[in-house]
Amino acid sequence: MANLPVQGINALFSGGFIENEYVHFNKLSALVIDDISAMRHAVRSQLQSLGMNKVSVASNANDALELIKATAFDVIMCDYNLNSTSSGQHFLEYLRNENILNATSVFVMLTAEAEYSFVANAVEYIPDDYLLKPCSESKLRSRLERLIDRRAFLMPVLKALDAKQYDLAVTECNKLLDIAPDARRRMDVLRRKSDAQLALGDHLSVLETYAHAAAVRGDAPWVMMGLARTHYALGDFAQAAEMANMLVGKNKNYVAAYELLAKIRLESDDDEGAFELLNRSSVILPSARRFRSVAQAAFLLGKLEDAKSNAEAAIQLSNGSMVEKPDDYLSLAQTQVDMGDHKCAIETLEKNARKHGDVGLFGVAKGAILAQAYFDSGDHEKARKLMERSVSLLANRTDSVAMTALGKAALKTGDVVLGMKLLTQAVQVSGQDERVIARHVKKSMIDTGHADKVEDVIDGGRKRILLLVDEATKLMRSAHFSEANQKVNEALAIHEENLEALMTAAQLHLLWLKHEGMDARVVERAKAYLSTLDKLVPNNQKVMNFYRFFNDIVSN
Repeated sequence: MANLPVQGINALFSGGFIENEYVHFNKLSALVIDDISAMRHAVRSQLQSLGMNKVSVASNANDALELIKATAFDVIMCDYNLNSTSSGQHFLEYLRNENILNATSVFVMLTAEAEYSFVANAVEYIPDDYLLKPCSESKLRSRLERLIDRRAFLMPVLKALDAKQYDLAVTECNKLLDIAPDARRRMDVLRRKSDAQLALGDHLSVLETYAHAAAVRGDAPWVMMGLARTHYALGDFAQAAEMANMLVGKNKNYVAAYELLAKIRLESDDDEGAFELLNRSSVILPSARRFRSVAQAAFLLGKLEDAKSNAEAAIQLSNGSMVEKPDDYLSLAQTQVDMGDHKCAIETLEKNARKHGDVGLFGVAKGAILAQAYFDSGDHEKARKLMERSVSLLANRTDSVAMTALGKAALKTGDVVLGMKLLTQAVQVSGQDERVIARHVKKSMIDTGHADKVEDVIDGGRKRILLLVDEATKLMRSAHFSEANQKVNEALAIHEENLEALMTAAQLHLLWLKHEGMDARVVERAKAYLSTLDKLVPNNQKVMNFYRFFNDIVSN
């Protein structure tokens, strides 16, 4: 039967998916993702029996990704066990992290009971629903009926989120809260409202939303995690840690809480504690992203064997998948160089990473690490040529990772002036990654016998910039906009292209306009900061969100 009854909201929508008390399944499109052909066709047949005529299939995450990019599917049915490199959970995390999955798409995970009992309690990015296999047609029908019902209720909000009109999404959420029929619907709306407010960077407002949600159901993991993250963003690390620890106390496998606690440990310079927490999260729910985090933490602690094994694990798990990153080879090769294994480092980059080429910023870092390896092997001439090529590839680019690798290579090969210059610049342009880059720079200098100059290089105006940005952020969040602007201007006077200062300046002026109303001078400054950021970091998601927020403000 193609048309299924929908309860409670029929009168609220017209011209969409809800008409005359029935869901018209023949108007919906679906995608089935499963690596087993028989299962793909079985689920497709079940959907077609409900009346869905537009059902596509994919046998792996890469093919599914291309289909999702090309088509806004109404329903996505994904098997948890896709293949050895990408589980359904890895795929969902990737779609959400990269903002690829439409808010209007219903994502259903097909899973065995044992998989469900573990994953549902360990992950942050949960699907819209889980269906345990085998799933009867009647169960599929009832679940989809409920999910489409919920989607129809949320449709104005979901459409605004997909259009990245986050102010509109908040407005639509407020309307729906007035008519939400029960606690479940209120929680659905509040979750989307918090997503929109986070996209706007409005942490003070999102705290109110989480408090509202906590009054409805305070033990919901997304509420507790959201509160923890917001307190962290506001600089209240003690409160953030308390909330995250409460989550861990309720569920020892909740990996997002461990990852936030690791960030909090890093803020207090407890690198060892952060490493242990990140390592625990990678054991609970292995993924290439988590292995990368552990590899970096281990590397900075000098735990080179751990760094090597986790970098290798990230490569093995992501090889050939959509989450593969060429930087994994750089991480592994630099670790091998530092372990004194220059032969393996050369093989890693010249053989195993060959498919990623040697141009652009990857080429800069690749050449820099190879220069270190060949220098250690005694081939100083080849090391010199690689250095010259990497310097030419760097040109006017301001990438802190490439600069750090090249700076270390320069120090190792004897060009101290160039090395110090590059490492100083790496810290200055590192923006929000400053803490991590500063640690890499420090290690590079210690490894090459320049520990006595660490403070001079890392300071280089950077500590003063960080202090000023931190002061500006606190003033901005308490609505002291003029005073915050003075601090931002002091920071930019030290380094006019510092990304963290520019990001703070842009956010400051947007919140200024939102809270104080239109002011031509503030508008012009906001436009100038956004234009500068667009040139320095083109297509940056945060800058794009700033632009949308700005356009929403000036158009009202």
